[in-house]
Amino acid sequence: MAKDDAHQDALSPEIQEVMRSLITAIRAVKLYPPNNPIYSQSSAKAYELLARFLETAPEYHVGVHKTFFTYHDTPFGKDAALNKAIAQDLFAKEVREIVFSEGIVKEDLMVLLKALALSSEEMAMKSGISSILWEQGASHIKVVESGLDEVIATKAEQGWDKKPPVESSVDAGGKSREKKASLFAGRTLVLGTLMDDPEGFGASMLELARQTRGENESVEDRLYSLYQEAGQKIREEHPDQSDMLFEGLAKSVLSLEPHFREGVVAGKLYADLDAELATAHIADGADQVPNKLQEVQAGRFSHDWNVQHVATLLKKTPGKKSAPPAAVPDPAAFVVTPIPVDITGKIAPDLAAYTQEEMEALKAMSGVGMEADIIQAAVRTLIFLIPLVKNPHGSASEQKEIKLFSGVIRQLEELLGYLQKKKEYELAAVIIRAFHSTVDPVFKPRMTEALKKTASKSAVTDMVAEMMKHPPGSAEYNAAYFYLQTLDRAGTSLLLDLLAEEEARDVRLFLINILKELGKNQVALIGELLSDRRWYVVRNAVRILGDTGTEQAIAFLQKVADHKDVRIREEVIQAVLNIGGRKAAGILARYLKDKNEDIRVSALRGIGTLQGLGDTEAHYVMGYAELRPLKQREQEHTLETIEVLGKIGGRETAEFLARYTRVRWWKPRKLQDELRTAALGAIEEINRRLADAGRAER
Repeated sequence: MAKDDAHQDALSPEIQEVMRSLITAIRAVKLYPPNNPIYSQSSAKAYELLARFLETAPEYHVGVHKTFFTYHDTPFGKDAALNKAIAQDLFAKEVREIVFSEGIVKEDLMVLLKALALSSEEMAMKSGISSILWEQGASHIKVVESGLDEVIATKAEQGWDKKPPVESSVDAGGKSREKKASLFAGRTLVLGTLMDDPEGFGASMLELARQTRGENESVEDRLYSLYQEAGQKIREEHPDQSDMLFEGLAKSVLSLEPHFREGVVAGKLYADLDAELATAHIADGADQVPNKLQEVQAGRFSHDWNVQHVATLLKKTPGKKSAPPAAVPDPAAFVVTPIPVDITGKIAPDLAAYTQEEMEALKAMSGVGMEADIIQAAVRTLIFLIPLVKNPHGSASEQKEIKLFSGVIRQLEELLGYLQKKKEYELAAVIIRAFHSTVDPVFKPRMTEALKKTASKSAVTDMVAEMMKHPPGSAEYNAAYFYLQTLDRAGTSLLLDLLAEEEARDVRLFLINILKELGKNQVALIGELLSDRRWYVVRNAVRILGDTGTEQAIAFLQKVADHKDVRIREEVIQAVLNIGGRKAAGILARYLKDKNEDIRVSALRGIGTLQGLGDTEAHYVMGYAELRPLKQREQEHTLETIEVLGKIGGRETAEFLARYTRVRWWKPRKLQDELRTAALGAIEEINRRLADAGRAER
């Protein structure tokens, strides 16, 4: 307990609070559905604390061990028992460290939390959590997995050549008994250790294999030999306990690191079994392909291995020690036969042009290399190689590394062109995202060049034509739309150019609908079109800005509010009405003084539809109402102005409307009565709204 307290003292309260909130969020996302308040509250709190911490530090490291978490190398001991289950779950999924860097957004954290909630099988199907984060664009989170980046340093255990002290324990009758030990080949196999701690036994076996392997012997070969010796001694000296001991031996094998576990089980145990089965298969004379043996071998998966399977394989393992591999022969010992000088003259006459059948066969063979699964494997392999070209520990020159990197990118460019022709936009978008990844500065020019090539006008034109063939929401439509999203600013610029040049109305409307969604994050880019000399280009830009629904667009719409073309001003009114708010009311108030009557009427009616206005905005309309003369042709417009004041005004507006309730004898009585009736109705509406929970504004 004192040790845990010491660890806690080493961590600042802020670090502990971030760690606690992250663990709580991981647990909540795994246990609760998204509509549960705990789900959203825990993740929101975790992001808030993490973002606050990253304002003062570049990174936050969360280490994952079998039963606890650490910050860097310092254990997080508080609530260790409570956190044990979630630590074991992450450790079983081969997560060893999570690094958060500054710049992280809430969406990145949610991607991580949802990925950690997946089962081991689901995570394996998606190529691990690192692949999930990369595909979702969570670039500010790095996850170290045991199968990829982890280097486990195992402390040297006591060697087998040293006999451990005899441990004693007391049974129920009070008699002490010694743990059984089996001695063989000058080493000690502690059966109690195998039964009580198979994981520790496996770690000791691995360390011993590393220390005692031969010059030309791999660690896997030596480890397999040690397990063969252990199995042989169990058979010879403890046949009555062999089942229990072989199960412990199997548990120790399954507890090994993934690389060594698969090397022993798949590379050694199953290899011996397959050799026996193949011999029997050949003896039976079965040569049909595929056969049962091939189906059995192809149906094995590492996640299906269990203790019973491995224990059975260990029992069938021959007891004799595997012979170490032979030494590498000396090249000088080989007998080299010189190539005849006239060899080309002998071979050339036998070479002839391909026949038609041979050409067809070659075309078929080359076509096999373009199958979807092969293309996808090639794309993901090349993307995986991008960060590996720069090797800080390598001796290659910078020019050679640039050449290698350029070769990888060139192959991706060729695959991208092929995918665009085949309209495989979903996989093509994965390549585009790879081109946006962070690379070493020396590779940046080549990556920038590749990005410029991705956004071609012809490709985007073909993509839009393809999208118009499919309904929104379909797989084909979504794949093409995702590709356009990935192109980001370059794709939006091309779509805007196409919109300016397109003559067909249906295509223009389709492009506008696409740009409505894409433009939400690129308001500044669309705002640049407001200074275009072509009125229809400006109109389209205004329409798109209005449909984005963001207040950021208001600042750009103000610049074009006084455009000389009445069609542009009408479009601005519709745009600000779509956005709404008090800033929109400010732009509409400017149009109350417009020289065009239709613009004034549209602006007035628009103000009446906005929510959340009050006396401040009503002052604009009151100033407009004071200018309305008491004439029959203006009466309808004045009545509409009073109605708008009743919808948006407060106490000051009610006092202003009171002037219309007084009838003056020298003015037309009928017109005054109509205004009086409208004003009383508007005042009543204002009083009702003010009395409703004391709200002075709508």
